Amino acid sequence: MHAPVHKASSRFIFSLGIFIGLALAQSALAGSDDPAAPQHAPIAAPQAVVAPMSGQKVYSEVCIACHYPPGAGGAPALGDRTAWAPRLAQGKDTLIAHALNGFSGKAGGLMPKKGGRLDLSDAEIIGAVEYMIEQ
Repeated sequence: MHAPVHKASSRFIFSLGIFIGLALAQSALAGSDDPAAPQHAPIAAPQAVVAPMSGQKVYSEVCIACHYPPGAGGAPALGDRTAWAPRLAQGKDTLIAHALNGFSGKAGGLMPKKGGRLDLSDAEIIGAVEYMIEQ
């Protein structure tokens, strides 16, 4: 003979059965090929498109820290023809190489690689060098 089942126990078993049934149904739908079934593919975050900065903007945001008059740490100040003359005599390609790769001068000056902003492209750094040369 069976022991009597209480009403509370039977309600609990019934509720548990419904819960398990719903979980199984959801699991079955997730694995189906039904186009109406919910899809759980990860959504990629949109990538921001960033336009390259102009040479003047790179100067204004990065290079200005050392190249703003009167110049800091041996850096030639923007517009200081006397300070730029020996550097310009080495040629534009040398100045660009120093800006891209870094440089330690004999007089104690230090040019960090890409001005310390390794996230900038070579083209942005070259644009900044060209901007400073034009000044």
